[in-house]
Amino acid sequence: MATLDLMSISKSFGSAKVLHDISLAINDKEFVVFVGPSGCGKSTLLRIIAGLEEATSGQIMIGGEDVSTAHPVDRGISMVFQSYALYPHLSVYENIAFPLRVQKMEKAELDARVQQAAGILQLTDKLQLKPGQLSGGQRQRVAIGRSIVRNPKVFLFDEPLSNLDAALRGDMRVELSQLHRSLDATMVYVTHDQIEAMTMADRIVVLNGGRVEQFGTPMELYHHPKTKFVAQFIGQPNMNLIPATVSAADPTGVKVALSGGHEMVLPVDGGHISTGDRVEVGIRPEHVHIGDGGFPISVNVLERLGGVSITYGTVGDGVRFCASLPGDAQVQEGQPLALNVSPEDCHVFDASGDVLRRKAAPAIAVNG
Repeated sequence: MATLDLMSISKSFGSAKVLHDISLAINDKEFVVFVGPSGCGKSTLLRIIAGLEEATSGQIMIGGEDVSTAHPVDRGISMVFQSYALYPHLSVYENIAFPLRVQKMEKAELDARVQQAAGILQLTDKLQLKPGQLSGGQRQRVAIGRSIVRNPKVFLFDEPLSNLDAALRGDMRVELSQLHRSLDATMVYVTHDQIEAMTMADRIVVLNGGRVEQFGTPMELYHHPKTKFVAQFIGQPNMNLIPATVSAADPTGVKVALSGGHEMVLPVDGGHISTGDRVEVGIRPEHVHIGDGGFPISVNVLERLGGVSITYGTVGDGVRFCASLPGDAQVQEGQPLALNVSPEDCHVFDASGDVLRRKAAPAIAVNG
């Protein structure tokens, strides 16, 4: 069992606290992604798991064993870095075999492990080449192969695709997902790219300022973000946030007036807010459609991408708004547009940035 449990992990560098009491339970064979903006603490947390940084406080358990003070080599982990860190003078075979030669492994077993890793990563015909003769994606696969041969309990990846171009990153995302299924291993992956997180993870840890904002499946974070930060970080294009004033509220729903005056009744729990409170209504670009009677938007920029048309404009008092419309939508720059959205697709965030719990079914009209 390659479970990974973090219990109250904190980390300070002098007077600066960069991780705040983080507790996570990662299941055996799970692919978990740490995601967040630069400086949120995701790489520091990964290095603490690996034993490359020492936690100020807290406990790390791998497979039920306390490894909090164990050396990296004794933790049963293997780490793939952003930099390939390959030996340019050694062949692909020798680069993959290097950690096994350090262990003085018998030649027959070493060769079997290298050949197995090369087969998994489609590198069998590249084993005699030097790293300089490979593409960026192939070099990253060699670095991953060097980890596979160690048969670790947990694989750790620190932004391994950051040095690749956009097309190759897309290909490598697919390859890493296939690798996870073929190895049936526990993997923890760090990235600042929410698309990588959404497409590869079984569950995602969203970090912000050294704290866990939310831990859940990609679709849980997309449909049920707990905070405004998560709502805006997950999803592409980003969720729109429109300032609004509460005109009526109770546990069955909230009636709001958006910036610009358009009114909506939203099926969220308004039990702890009051008439006159300022809130923000979250609307994902892909949840809107053109229709009469919707809220008005003034179109400023239009991006035709074939299958979709990304429309940028403003609503109300100059609030920026993005809509993802069908590719052949009859929209022109400078044209006023009316957009509709289902109340059940809207999110409401209070003044502190916390979400108001959405109802399972549409709410009835709120009195007032």
